[in-house]
Amino acid sequence: MVKIPEPVVVVGDIHGQYYDLVHMFDKAGDPAKMNYLFMGDYVDRGIFGLECMLLLIAMKINFPKKFILLRGNHESRNMTENFTFRDEVVSRFDSEVYDNFMDLFDALPITCLVDDKYLAMHGGISPQLEKIEEINDLNRFQEIPLEGLFCDLMWADPMDDEKAKHGDFKENPERECSNYFGKKPVKKLLKNNKLMIMFRGH
Repeated sequence: MVKIPEPVVVVGDIHGQYYDLVHMFDKAGDPAKMNYLFMGDYVDRGIFGLECMLLLIAMKINFPKKFILLRGNHESRNMTENFTFRDEVVSRFDSEVYDNFMDLFDALPITCLVDDKYLAMHGGISPQLEKIEEINDLNRFQEIPLEGLFCDLMWADPMDDEKAKHGDFKENPERECSNYFGKKPVKKLLKNNKLMIMFRGH
């Protein structure tokens, strides 16, 4: 878990849409003057995943403390091999460059604490998460597992409002991994950790 102060621009899934990314910077402000938090899923689906990653890496190098890149579920070997990013990189460079991107993805932080008030992650919460400090006990330098806390932070989804009234967690067959989470466990997690809000991408 990394930390960043307010004010901050929070950005959801990019998915290889380079021109949208550039337009977003035009609208949201100069990264030299503004904190940025990206919520993951920079690649796949769109055809400019490579350009998106190179721009984001350049921004991170230039503004290391003002620019946070969280890991999303698509920053993994499993997803990039089944979607478009692996083919995109190998066709334009080679498998060694692709492997280097995978090592980079393994090193990305999993969650961010904004101003000690807001908890951010790509996916959602887990029945295994009580204290947010437990996130720091995870080994992030690996392929995203198919179950457990790390998996849920990358893959979990909120229940729709009607179902959220009646349950805390339930299986997520649409994703084929992780869980759906309700309002009650979110409120409990926030209260127990003295937080105000949780936000997510996915």
